[in-house]
Parts: sequence; structure tokens; C-alpha cells
Amino acid sequence: MTATKKEELIVHDDIKIVYDMTEKPNKTHLKAHKDRAVIANIRADLVLPENNILTVDIDFDTTSGYHNNAMMVMDDFGVEIIATAFESKYSKEAADKVRKAWAEKQQHDDPRKPTYLLVQKPITTGDTPQVFAVCGGRRHKTDIAPESII
Repeated sequence: MTATKKEELIVHDDIKIVYDMTEKPNKTHLKAHKDRAVIANIRADLVLPENNILTVDIDFDTTSGYHNNAMMVMDDFGVEIIATAFESKYSKEAADKVRKAWAEKQQHDDPRKPTYLLVQKPITTGDTPQVFAVCGGRRHKTDIAPESII
């Protein structure tokens, strides 16, 4: 059995990254850049309002529509930064859609508001980025990409 080699990096008081240095083959369709790695998967433990933990795997190598991700926004400050950037670069309407998606449940019967926003870079120059408000619903349809809020 191969021992797992782990390394820790304390980025800041409340951010610790644990690297699993075990080499694994790339079984994804994703390709790294010449001088930068590409995120294939993130595992997150979400603290729910009921004080339970929900573990979520965010897989960027699927047909779910999450390719070309540029950012993941996880709090009010990040949403306001993105909305301000959208208002400056695209339109006030686009910025208001970002703010509204963060402030409200996506579906009336969702148990909570979104946990994060995923922002994708535009495919074509001049287009507005797609923004997905995610992880507030109880039911998740498999293999169906959510609609962009913009």
C-alpha cells in the first residue's frame, strides 16, 4: 500500500490548503496550461443552516456547463465586487441580476439561498460572462446544466 504524502500551506489565519502529493494519472478531458495548473475538482464541506455538514464535489470535467470557470464567489463581499465589475464593464442590468441571484432563493421551494456563484469567462469577445447561482436547492437534476442568471 502506498503511503499518502501530504503537505500543508497556511495562506492566512483562516485559510489552510492541504496538498495530497500522491501522483495520479489525469483521467479527465482537461489540459493544464503550459505554465499553470487547471482545477479539475474541488471537494467542499458546506455548513448548512441546520448546523449539519453537506459534502459537495464540484467537478469541472463534466457536461454540466462548468467549463471555462473564471471564479467562484462565496460571500457578500465577493458578490459586490463581481457586481461592481459587471456594472462597469457590461451593464447595470447585469450587475443587478448578480445581486438578485445572490440575495434570493433560485426556486421558491429551495431550502436556502445559493452557497456560491460560478462565473465563466465569455466564449466570444463582447459577450457577457455566464453566472450560475448554485447549491441552495434540495433537488439536483443530474446531467442538466443550470441556467445562467444573466
